[in-house]
Amino acid sequence: MKILLIGGSGNIGQRIAKEALQKGYQVNSVQRNPGKLSIKDPNLTITKGDMLNVAELQALVKDADVVVSAISPHDLGEFKQAYTNLINAMEKEPSKRIIIVGGAGSTEVSPGLRLMDSPMMAHIPAEWHPAIRAHAEVLGLFKASTTNWTYFSPANMIEAGERTGKYRLGGTNMIFDANGNSHISYEDYAVALVDEIANPKHLRQQFSIAY
Repeated sequence: MKILLIGGSGNIGQRIAKEALQKGYQVNSVQRNPGKLSIKDPNLTITKGDMLNVAELQALVKDADVVVSAISPHDLGEFKQAYTNLINAMEKEPSKRIIIVGGAGSTEVSPGLRLMDSPMMAHIPAEWHPAIRAHAEVLGLFKASTTNWTYFSPANMIEAGERTGKYRLGGTNMIFDANGNSHISYEDYAVALVDEIANPKHLRQQFSIAY
């Protein structure tokens, strides 16, 4: 299986690349700066590319079996435009699947109440709020599209850690442990995402993860 990985040089993207390669998949990691990804593997191709280039993006999508997007909203305007371009490209390839590394802000901390609309936002740095809302906007774009999408929301806290291979999955809800914490490692998030590629269970759905 050929995976087109967009944003493979980021914290989550690198872990997804490693996990997919360990499972024997072919990975084409597309990024503006190819030098940022230092992984070496015979099944890895690193391609210089830009999601703002519509023709280039369409060709990359056409050559893949599954698309995984792990881009970050460093520039909110470019982030939204990139996803608009990606949706347009995927709608021309309706049989192909895309999995989006999403945000936690759109998950519900209680029934009907998203994190981004809850009092918990007061404890999140204000400079993060626009990116949180941009991720939620992207989810809305995919819901309105005809693409075969899956939106994978991390736990409230995601950081470098151990690959245990253990995790719990939810739907649109944020998952909390017995102490009221919601956390996951980049490594186990990547495990779950690659598991979803192998065994699709959340087609045209949002799902979540935590320990």
